[in-house]
Amino acid sequence: MRRLLLTGGVLVLTLYLVPAVWLWRGETDNRAADLGAEQTASEATLPKNYDTVTVSVDGTPTELPLETYVAGVVSAEIANDFPLEAIRAQAVAARTYAVYKMASGRPEAHPDADLCDDYHHCAAYRDIAVQTASGADVSRVEQAVRDTAGEILTYDGAPIAAVFHCVSGPRTEAARDVWGEDVPYLQSVVSPGGTAYDGYEDAITLSADEFRQKAADAFPSADLTGTPGEWFKASVRSDAGGVITVQLGGVTVDGTAVREAFGLQSTNFTLTTTEDSITFHTIGYGHGVGLSQYGAMYMAEQGAGYAEILSHYYPGTVLTNV
Repeated sequence: MRRLLLTGGVLVLTLYLVPAVWLWRGETDNRAADLGAEQTASEATLPKNYDTVTVSVDGTPTELPLETYVAGVVSAEIANDFPLEAIRAQAVAARTYAVYKMASGRPEAHPDADLCDDYHHCAAYRDIAVQTASGADVSRVEQAVRDTAGEILTYDGAPIAAVFHCVSGPRTEAARDVWGEDVPYLQSVVSPGGTAYDGYEDAITLSADEFRQKAADAFPSADLTGTPGEWFKASVRSDAGGVITVQLGGVTVDGTAVREAFGLQSTNFTLTTTEDSITFHTIGYGHGVGLSQYGAMYMAEQGAGYAEILSHYYPGTVLTNV
């Protein structure tokens, strides 16, 4: 259901839960859309050779030692000044995701490589040697990778899809609510400490005409006559607060599609409208599934080790040395 409040001449539209029978720091949105298109982790098996990995770097297939690749991902995905235990957790997640992709088979997007450097599809990657040569301090990243060398997370003996993101709301999202597939180790869990991220709460305002133009491309069947306050109706929300589906101009659309169409930081959004504008207010940054980097930072600052952090964000998994 929704609630409309008229406050100071501004129409406030709040979308509520309706019960229903989905540059580093910014580059953590490996959305794992392949969860449905490729094998799930329960179907994947460890690759025969996990020492090297072929990565599409700037469109060129490049064979790299796995640990070199992991260091490049971690340096691109998390800051060197994060607590060491948080960086170690990130290293294990990145290595696990790489092994998972190797085990699942090469996708159509890059059939000549196991992974790519596009964070929208796989994970961001930066050449660690180039960063070092340019004077960047990646010493803690390199240490975290060395300290966890060969360690991955498994579930039922198979490598998991260890997806991660920048920062969730008070809870992470379940994979079921974001991508439509229930994954036992990608459930919604409490995730404190997110407010340490400067962009934890964000807002994007669009004029009515700007909104109509973007919506026409993404949702051509939506009827956007009238004023912005009439466009959005009942939403279905996850336990973590993300919009699973919402009625937009008489059409049911996914929250993930709304996020993509309007460039929102997350699907955890509410709206305020005027007669000629609409503002999205978001909480968190990223898809919200799996490891929250700022949640890991908070747990590390409270004394948790990387194994405890990983166990919290990927419940039921086992830390395995391959």
